[in-house]
Amino acid sequence: MRISKTSLFLALMVTVAAFNLRTIAVAIGPVLPSIQEELGMSQTVAGLLTSLPTLCFALFGFLAGRISEVLGLHRAILVAMVLNVVGQIARNLSHSTLGFILASCVALAGIGVINVLLPPLVKRHFPERNGLVTSLYTTSQSIGLTVASLYTAPLAIAFGSWRGAYWVWVGTAAIALPLIVWSVLQFRDWSGGPRTRISLAAVARTRLGWMMAIFFGMQSAQAYGQFGWLPTIYQHAGFSPVESGNFLAILAGVGIPFAFVIPNLTTRMKNPVGLLIGMTLCGFVGYAGLLWNPQLLPWLWPIFLAVAGGFFPMILVLFSVHTRTPAGTAALSSFSQAVGYVLACIGPFLMGALKDATGSFIWPIWIQLLLFIPLTVCGVVATRSGMLEDELTGDTPAQ
Repeated sequence: MRISKTSLFLALMVTVAAFNLRTIAVAIGPVLPSIQEELGMSQTVAGLLTSLPTLCFALFGFLAGRISEVLGLHRAILVAMVLNVVGQIARNLSHSTLGFILASCVALAGIGVINVLLPPLVKRHFPERNGLVTSLYTTSQSIGLTVASLYTAPLAIAFGSWRGAYWVWVGTAAIALPLIVWSVLQFRDWSGGPRTRISLAAVARTRLGWMMAIFFGMQSAQAYGQFGWLPTIYQHAGFSPVESGNFLAILAGVGIPFAFVIPNLTTRMKNPVGLLIGMTLCGFVGYAGLLWNPQLLPWLWPIFLAVAGGFFPMILVLFSVHTRTPAGTAALSSFSQAVGYVLACIGPFLMGALKDATGSFIWPIWIQLLLFIPLTVCGVVATRSGMLEDELTGDTPAQ
């Protein structure tokens, strides 16, 4: 099947936009002490700052469907990316804790909307190549996450300030704007108004909606728990901060090829339950290694956890696989991500609370391991379900 130039440019737009979906979130941790020192930020406020991504993604995930209904998919993504760029610029220019946090909320709000709207956009424009295009943008997102994790601190050293490093991430987001403007001019389509809209309340009455929401939430709790605490776990085991950061880089870097492979496999396999179970087993092995002896083959356990991180791109493509229309994809994506990001706060919070209570990472790691139980159960039910629209009408009950 021949691919048109328009489709290629649209795929490029989606890929470039996706690169920026995690950069500003993961760029906090590497330079947080410098930010605290310069702005006079307390530990409590710093803890709030690290929780902002999931909170903003949840709130604006709920609103994304309505915003898309009013503006249309392409216009909504353009407005969201403008908010992201403006928020980042304001954050870089801020000299107060309050201003920094408010500007971060604006930037993260834009990301929260784009998170939800990329799956229905791919569903609308690439119905026959959904797995491939989803693979492209999840891979780009993984690359952006990895690059921001690795290079924020070195860039801050090179530029003499965390602000210098953050201007780089402003630039990568700004690069996406001309492509998104082109898509708005090229596709002057609106979402069709309320006649084509599926409400979040309707999705909340379906089994598929809740299974996908819990599935998404548990994998997000895994991811944010790992990115927030894995370096500390290794430092607690006797490794230096640099070595511990390298293990986090392994986790992020190994996840890149899986971000490309998993969506394609999910769409091609008649029953992806076996793939899901395989990733669960890898997650078990990764955490078991950390519990047993993180000093033995320390590089191996992040690799297993990275394979389990393939749940994220799998879920993104399942939004399209289990819906018939872009409106259905938007509704399922919005509900699942909004509820899921609320649940995602469980992982980092429980890990921190249990570490403070016990003085050890044994129980926090066990909690992360046990989260695989609801993740796997809900994931299996979701992958074996039918279409959202059929479940809403009652024509074809979920299998």
